[in-house]
Amino acid sequence: MAFGSVFVGWFLARRALSGVDDVRRTAESIAKGAFESRVPVKGTGDEVDQLAVAFNGMLGQIEAVLCSMKEITDNIAHDLRSPITRMRGMAEVALASRGSVEEYETVVGRVVEECDRLLGMINTMLDISEAEAGVAKLNMERFDIAQMIRDVYELFQPVAEDRLIDLHIDIPDSLFLSGDVRKLQRVVANLIDNALKYTEAHGTVRLSAESSGTGVALRVSDTGIGISKRDLPHVFDRFYRCDCSRSEQGSGLGLSLAKAFVSAHSGSISVASTAGAGTEFVVTLPGRPFPGR
Repeated sequence: MAFGSVFVGWFLARRALSGVDDVRRTAESIAKGAFESRVPVKGTGDEVDQLAVAFNGMLGQIEAVLCSMKEITDNIAHDLRSPITRMRGMAEVALASRGSVEEYETVVGRVVEECDRLLGMINTMLDISEAEAGVAKLNMERFDIAQMIRDVYELFQPVAEDRLIDLHIDIPDSLFLSGDVRKLQRVVANLIDNALKYTEAHGTVRLSAESSGTGVALRVSDTGIGISKRDLPHVFDRFYRCDCSRSEQGSGLGLSLAKAFVSAHSGSISVASTAGAGTEFVVTLPGRPFPGR
């Protein structure tokens, strides 16, 4: 009887420890660089099996973060290399030639422009990282989002006219909401700038805002070149640029920034598009809107 009890105890302990051994072996494999390793799930439903499921879920998230970091690092290296190479090239040409003071001033001016572009890219990346990590400081205040949209419209109207594009807004007289004015203004500006870039002459870009009952819905639509089905799932990824967008100047961070700022407000942003038929972005911001003062 005593022997049987000891045997049963040994068997149960051995069975429990086998699951712990699986976790240990998986951890050792990961330490050696095999990030795809996972703990075997036996389907028993006991605590050790639940630990294995949770451990595998954590490993999946870590692997996704590592892959994302590698991709971002590769993109940063590529995007920083080009302007640095241009600056070095301009400086070498200036040093090798015996130009006038005006020519040297032109070279210096171009170098300053490239430096500003690099600083802008770095600051945008920091803004995105802070917003995604949940540490971005939001200066929340009650403001008229309709007036904010009118301000952005006036800013981009000359650009639209130069491109022979009709820029329209459809908003109420006033629509008050709580949020960070500057960050939401950058969201709207990025979406309009993006729409104008990829809409051909005599096309149309529309911006509308309305109460959605539980918040505010902003829509930016255009009759531009649209986005292919292959590119559509990636438009909010950092540094991602569709094939058709590579001819336009840009860093590939504008939509990533827009999504990060909207998410920081507990909102959502979505996109619908058909290649050759235009694109529509929809931003939904939560919170009870105020139709007037």
